[in-house]
Amino acid sequence: MRTQKLFIIIFGLLLVVGYSFANFYLNVGTVSVGNQNYMVYEFGPEFTIGPVTLGITLTTYATDLTTGQFYFGFPGSAQPSTNIVDGLNITSLGLDFGNWWVRYGQMRPITYGMGFVFKGYSNPQARTVDFGLRFGNESVSVHIPYQIAQLTNLTFVESDQLYTAVVKSKILMFDLSVFGGFDTFSLAEITLSTPLTAAAGISLTQEILGFNIGAEADLQYWKDGTLGYGAFGGVFGNFGMLEILAGPYLVSDGFSPWLISKNYKALKSEPDFGPEKYKADMGYIASVGLTVSPYGKAVVLLKGNFEGDMTLSGEGFINIPAIGGTNGLVLYGYLYDEKPFEEGQILDSNTQARLTIAYPVFGNFFAGIKYIWEDMEWKQTAFVGGTANF
Repeated sequence: MRTQKLFIIIFGLLLVVGYSFANFYLNVGTVSVGNQNYMVYEFGPEFTIGPVTLGITLTTYATDLTTGQFYFGFPGSAQPSTNIVDGLNITSLGLDFGNWWVRYGQMRPITYGMGFVFKGYSNPQARTVDFGLRFGNESVSVHIPYQIAQLTNLTFVESDQLYTAVVKSKILMFDLSVFGGFDTFSLAEITLSTPLTAAAGISLTQEILGFNIGAEADLQYWKDGTLGYGAFGGVFGNFGMLEILAGPYLVSDGFSPWLISKNYKALKSEPDFGPEKYKADMGYIASVGLTVSPYGKAVVLLKGNFEGDMTLSGEGFINIPAIGGTNGLVLYGYLYDEKPFEEGQILDSNTQARLTIAYPVFGNFFAGIKYIWEDMEWKQTAFVGGTANF
């Protein structure tokens, strides 16, 4: 009874405070910790005052909605708490004072250089710490995947396995980026695969007549000692609605272009993941992106070699405006296929695809239906929560 009263009081305070500011965070979703799946419920305000951004939520989670035990704080703590006070959590914190900045919050996509290795990698379930320094044309930033599990006793947990950093500078007329990252993914989790230990690279780019030309060289080091290397050179440009990139690449055994991308987490969980899967190759990369603000955005990427092998990837969303008093709709699609059209079909057994139809209830809180391509058929699930559930 006491806990219920306290829950009602905290819920009411967060609700009142939340609606007093511009943003109110509300999310209902699922998260996997080890072999256990949890339903997670989070709500609370987020606001910005000058150089400071702060978000505070009440976070609770359970193994089952009706009969499971409810815990407070973020899943992953070695000792889950049943004390509602531990449910109070800092979900975002940002400080920006010009020459230095720090941000704690939901992980943002990571792209370094020309995107030959680090290409939009993200983990929507993770909150991370990012900080950096800026001095004119020089800057350095560091990405650390740790998050607060319980605020009252300041318990921290590793939220992801990828740690990265990038240094940017100006050399003569070129923009220089030097970047790298290491992965703490353990062999004990997937004993049949060979995880990646580290990746690093350097890129030089220069704008000429509205286009950017550049080159990138990278290394990938695996836990079995294999060292792979690759290089890419090409042209890219941003022309308002249209973005393009195209150029040739060359890689050795044990190197994979686009490896640390949105699909990386799924790839490294496959039993055959490792350097032996990636052979020396020479080919081309091309991508086209189209943005029609505020109605939607789409990007299609193609990697191929001169023997006819291709990898196709695409992602996009469409915002359907509010009609007749409704809040409109959001359509989201994702596609990844290492052997497109191999079986004479657009969608085959090698295809990873999903389609989401989401209704914005209010703010960034959605209810919708998600279709996942699996076992040569579309499987339907319903969801409520934020865009992390898309």
